[in-house]
Amino acid sequence: MLALGFGEAGSGIIAQNISQGGDLNPLMGGQKTYAIFGFCDIRSFNDCTECLQVDIMFMVNSVAEIVHSQVDKYGGAVNKNIGEAFLLVWKFKDP
Repeated sequence: MLALGFGEAGSGIIAQNISQGGDLNPLMGGQKTYAIFGFCDIRSFNDCTECLQVDIMFMVNSVAEIVHSQVDKYGGAVNKNIGEAFLLVWKFKDP
């Protein structure tokens, strides 16, 4: 549940605070993570919406299936779907 609410990094810091007992220390040191962030946007989405109308979700879901599968194939994760856009993340331990 912590990872869902605070993300992977935040949940680790909170879990470490809980295990030490006492007061919560929000300034506890974290862990350096290297990442690549990508942003994918469906071009001319407003025009597509006007043309497709109720079928627009079919198109968005089709594009999302392609984006998710390719990002997953190359070791990344789709962090957010924001309407016609996708935030993509690839994490690395060290460069």
